[in-house]
Amino acid sequence: MNAIEGIKEYLKDLNPYEFQDLVAALLRSMGYFTPFISPKGKDGGIDIIAFQDPLGANAPRIKVQVKHRPDAAIPVDEIRGLLGLLNKEGDIGLFVTSGRFTTDSQRFARDSHIHVKLIDGDTFIGLWKDFYSKLSDEEKNLLPLQPIYFLGPNE
Repeated sequence: MNAIEGIKEYLKDLNPYEFQDLVAALLRSMGYFTPFISPKGKDGGIDIIAFQDPLGANAPRIKVQVKHRPDAAIPVDEIRGLLGLLNKEGDIGLFVTSGRFTTDSQRFARDSHIHVKLIDGDTFIGLWKDFYSKLSDEEKNLLPLQPIYFLGPNE
């Protein structure tokens, strides 16, 4: 099993709220503030709200929908649903899945007049690796990675 497959298997064993916590931790490592993370139960479609500043005064406000479906593709109607929740000027949508998106979902997000960013499982893993050093120790433990070094050529 290669490293990426091992990470995917680890993610697959998480429950939806654990995956949601990973997404919130990733956003914080990218410099966003996450004052709202949906508790268990009905969330009205928004799982996380993120801002660029601690007061939420600077646009954009990012409304995040998280779906932990490692073996499924997110259909276009779910992307449309997120778009319908972007009701304030300056809102942008972020849809994160541990799986993938259908071709129709990707096309719809790309062609939308409101910015909607899609992050699939592979992209999520890549971002987690890229921002891993900026995570707190507690957040790193949510999806712990170990760097592996190989002998490179002399320069």
